[in-house]
Amino acid sequence: MAYTRTQRARRTTRKRAARANGPDTAGIRAPILTLATLASLTLAWFMLPWAPLMCAAAAGTRAAARPAQLTGQDPWKRPAPATPAQRRADRAYRLRRSWYTHLSARLDPHGPQPCLYMGLGALTAIPVQTRWGAWAALAQMIGLVLLLAARPTPTVDGPVQCGPRPVTWARNRIPWITGATMLGLTAGAIIWTLGGSAWWTPALTLTAAPAPMWPAWRASRRQYKADKDMTARLNRWLTADGRPATDRPPARLDSTTSGAHGERTCRLTVPSAPAWTDKTVRDTLRAASARDGYDVGFVLCGADMMHVMLAVTPLDAPAPADILADKTALEAWCAVETARLCNNYNATGGRPRLTQVGTRDGKPACWIMRMDGGSADSDWDMIRRDWLRGSQAGQLGDWGCLCGLTMSVDPGLDHAWVFAADTGTDGIVFDEDKAKTGHTAAFSTMTDGNTPAYLALIEQERADMAVWDEALNGTKLEAPMQIIYDRRTGADRLTSRDGRWALECTPCSIPTKGGHSAADYMKTDLRAAFGDSTVADVIGLRNRGKWFTRYMQLVQTVPANNPAAPTRLADLSGDGPAERLMAQVIISRAIAGTLKHAAYVDAPRQCARDTSWTMWRAEIQLTGGDTAMDARRAAPRIATLLGADTTLWEIREAGMIILWAGNRPPDAPEKWRRGTDRDTVLRLRFDEAWAATGLTAPDGRTVATAHIGDDTGPLTRLEFTLPAGIDPAMCDARLDRFAAAAGYGYTRPTGAAAGRYAILAAATNPLPDRIGLDGRTAMSGDRRLAFAVRDDGTTVLFDPADDPHLLASGTTGSGKSSVSVTLIVQALRAGWQVLATDPEKGANDLKPLAPHMSAFDPSLEGCYAIFQWAHREMRRRVALIDEHGGGDWAMLPDPVRPPRLLVFCDEFNSLLQKDKTKISNENNDPDLANEETMRTWRNGLKSSIGMWVSALLTQGRSAGITVLLGAQALKAGDLELLPNAGTAKTMLARVFLGSGDASGNVSGANVKETNRLHRQATRCGGMPKGRGVYERLGRGVDMVQCLYPGQGDELERWGPFPQPQRIDLSPFMPAPPELTGLAEPDMTGSESVETVQVDAAGEEWTL
Repeated sequence: MAYTRTQRARRTTRKRAARANGPDTAGIRAPILTLATLASLTLAWFMLPWAPLMCAAAAGTRAAARPAQLTGQDPWKRPAPATPAQRRADRAYRLRRSWYTHLSARLDPHGPQPCLYMGLGALTAIPVQTRWGAWAALAQMIGLVLLLAARPTPTVDGPVQCGPRPVTWARNRIPWITGATMLGLTAGAIIWTLGGSAWWTPALTLTAAPAPMWPAWRASRRQYKADKDMTARLNRWLTADGRPATDRPPARLDSTTSGAHGERTCRLTVPSAPAWTDKTVRDTLRAASARDGYDVGFVLCGADMMHVMLAVTPLDAPAPADILADKTALEAWCAVETARLCNNYNATGGRPRLTQVGTRDGKPACWIMRMDGGSADSDWDMIRRDWLRGSQAGQLGDWGCLCGLTMSVDPGLDHAWVFAADTGTDGIVFDEDKAKTGHTAAFSTMTDGNTPAYLALIEQERADMAVWDEALNGTKLEAPMQIIYDRRTGADRLTSRDGRWALECTPCSIPTKGGHSAADYMKTDLRAAFGDSTVADVIGLRNRGKWFTRYMQLVQTVPANNPAAPTRLADLSGDGPAERLMAQVIISRAIAGTLKHAAYVDAPRQCARDTSWTMWRAEIQLTGGDTAMDARRAAPRIATLLGADTTLWEIREAGMIILWAGNRPPDAPEKWRRGTDRDTVLRLRFDEAWAATGLTAPDGRTVATAHIGDDTGPLTRLEFTLPAGIDPAMCDARLDRFAAAAGYGYTRPTGAAAGRYAILAAATNPLPDRIGLDGRTAMSGDRRLAFAVRDDGTTVLFDPADDPHLLASGTTGSGKSSVSVTLIVQALRAGWQVLATDPEKGANDLKPLAPHMSAFDPSLEGCYAIFQWAHREMRRRVALIDEHGGGDWAMLPDPVRPPRLLVFCDEFNSLLQKDKTKISNENNDPDLANEETMRTWRNGLKSSIGMWVSALLTQGRSAGITVLLGAQALKAGDLELLPNAGTAKTMLARVFLGSGDASGNVSGANVKETNRLHRQATRCGGMPKGRGVYERLGRGVDMVQCLYPGQGDELERWGPFPQPQRIDLSPFMPAPPELTGLAEPDMTGSESVETVQVDAAGEEWTL
């Protein structure tokens, strides 16, 4: 079956092609209607239904019509008549084919035509009904209705066609229609009652009812005539040059209106509306229309993409007043000018919608124009900027320059005010009720009811916008979208207190195009464009605690160039509105001129109580990714641009800072408006001191002052909050630089809570140069021994319970011996058992106290014996502790508990270094052999002593044994020579006197702080004798001044001392080495002991 259908379709196609290409059948088609007409007249003579015959004849005519053989082509390469004969044949064909084309439209019940057709059909059916009955009459009526509805409509030559406008029932004509209907009904009823046919009633009723619509039919006819004339003209223009304006021609033309001076507007049905607004289409038609003396333009009809408006205007424009007086003419000129400017600026325009709002001499003189459709309708800012540049260059000139019109774009950016360019708005009488619909309340409410003032303000904005365009020329920024004149603050409210200068502040809105914000405009210097103003700066605009991003404020001096206006914060005193605004401008300009992006500056607050000085506080919100760190780095340049003697920064958030700037702030509280401001500035001075050290967190924050208070003695306690990313060690490393920036000569860290950092500070070093032991001597049974004072005046106590052993080291002449003498004096007074030795220099400082000690031997052998005895004593005590239940020395019962034992060894560093020099004895000299033997023997003694010292350091604490070691300044790694040095070192508290290298003399963790204290002391007058640092186990270091106990016989005044328990060291002395030859072994020591006479005056220890 599929094959059968395919063959049938092919046969049908061949038949249709044969008919289309067959011989001309005009001779057959012409007699059809003629014969039908004659037959119909015959039927009518006999009162028979003739209308159905005519309907059939019309249908046959349509079916028999064949297209003419056209040998020409139109611009779109479609067949077209090439000769007059072909044109007549083509018209005849189109006329015959138009039968029944508009049948459904003419029978639409929304219009009066069906009613009229039925009335006429009923009238012609009355004779038929009288003679042949109702059925024949009904056939006649239906046939006539169809014949009238199917009648052909003449067409025009060309691709564009038009047709009559359909007429529909009008609501405002209902009373007339009702009256006519009742009149026809009454007349039909009267005829019926007088013996006439009953068909008279519906016939007259249906015929009379549409009669009131006769004016609408006449208007439709006039419109059709105008459309036909415009269609013929457009077809002539489209085909004049033989080249198509677009890829497809318009299909239909309608809604033609005519102006008083030859202007015309109409609507075209097109395949694609935007394509018809292209410049090439207009230029193609203008070439043909110009020969007839017309210009053309195409604009869109709203959002309808199937229709465009065609406007035609004469090339010789009439007077602007005459154009304004005729709405159709004005609409045509507005459309043509809009199309011209859209083509120049690659935009699409919409149909103008006009509202008359003003007259001059009784004639319309001002209109509001809105645009219906097109890209220009949504970009009135472009219209204001590009279409109204003041150019009169013909086709490239401003909107309206070809016809003498102009327009002012309303700030609402949705319509424009159109009037004559030469006379402007002078003399125009406005209808305020209509004109107020064109007022933009957001632009100005002060001009409500005064349209001339409103339009004058628009012109002022236009002039101001021109200045903005000049100022922003060369940048990527555009002029403000709107200048908000209603919120302008004039010079009458922003005059300085001395009356020498004034400001004017005008808010503006920022265009959305480009995505710019107020901060972008702040970076631009506008002073030159605004009359070389002293001040012409953009600042931000606040919005309930936030900042508008689409609004800004322009601040200008009045007059523009006023040398009396201050431009430095240091010169700006007082607290009036003008002064506050000027301070805001100066700060904003300084930030914008320094950082990568401008910043929003809140209204500053004056902190000074009077005008003798100034201090401004302003909150600043950074933008564009700038951080407080960036502001910190640029602080010196910002201070220069501010013209301030003092600039302090307070960081609230990463992008929020508070600036304090002005003169040098006074200390007197009565000079400040608020006491809290004075306290804040004092804290910020310390914050700036930290910032000067370069100590800032990644977000720009620096160490913030949390508390300032008095401490013990002359010290001030400063406590700081540490931001994330900064720890106390970083503060320690920069403490010296902080002290110098803050004006302190002495600082040291002290304890603080987590997240905080605290120091004690003083203008100079608070330690005395000398201080005696008076008033700090120990009493019998004391465990803690005083030996120095701190910077706060408190006494430093050596407590074996916390620090079991002590190393006192220092450079020559630093007074380190005073530490040992003081502690031994204190230990003797407390009843401690004391052993002392000095294997290097004889311990001359301790000889006056030797009678009060349990053992004193200043030799290497004596040192060996003392530490051997102490080691055995430690083992004995440990065993005693075990016998009494364990624990430590302090838990022993009083009757059996031995006294505390202090073992002192001076010049301990000599025991750490062994003699590694090997003597060459090639001749077997006995003296050289004996010297080598003695060297080996002394090295062995030092090894044994080191072993016992290490054991005492690590185990003596629980046995009540304390080791006090004196040494010259050690080097890093010296204590590593001890056996089990890792543990032994951790049991030593340290006292390091003088200002040598701290490495080896204090633990590694405190080397940096010790060196800092030494540098600080050097800047504050140096290190007097007895000055040093004290380090407790696992803690920091304190600068101390050691107590001076005196020397020689002066030491006896600290007595009486308890009677000592003497110790016999002979059993613990080392056996002498075996020597060869005649050499006598020196059993008194490895080195001779020389008695040194101490010169007290030379030591400068006089109190």
